[in-house]
Amino acid sequence: MDWYIPITIVPGIGMFVLSTTSQMMSLSAEIGQLLKECKNDFQHHIADLKILQLTRLTRAATLLYSAAALFVLSGIWGAIYEASEWSEWILFAGVASTFVAMGILINYSYHTIKIRKKQHQHIHTK
Repeated sequence: MDWYIPITIVPGIGMFVLSTTSQMMSLSAEIGQLLKECKNDFQHHIADLKILQLTRLTRAATLLYSAAALFVLSGIWGAIYEASEWSEWILFAGVASTFVAMGILINYSYHTIKIRKKQHQHIHTK
């Protein structure tokens, strides 16, 4: 495998990081607003759920940062030690980190809909 191939994946990971970070910022602002306005148990419950969502996004972002670092390390390692198996193992670890991060983001998306549904149902039961 050519040493530069893992490094070509980094811009794609960067797009995921950018998207995840943007979601983290807007969710954090929404949580801040919710916490200022918390007046009942339901609002506290929704704030708690959104904080769990922020935790999911933070974990996914951390894994994506790790994956980008592993892809770069794999490319550097492959350039320095051309006959080494380690660059492939490092690349595999980067792909695995990306895969786990995508799973967390899917989980995040699913829970986002559940939270919105709870909010919607609460408005109609008042």
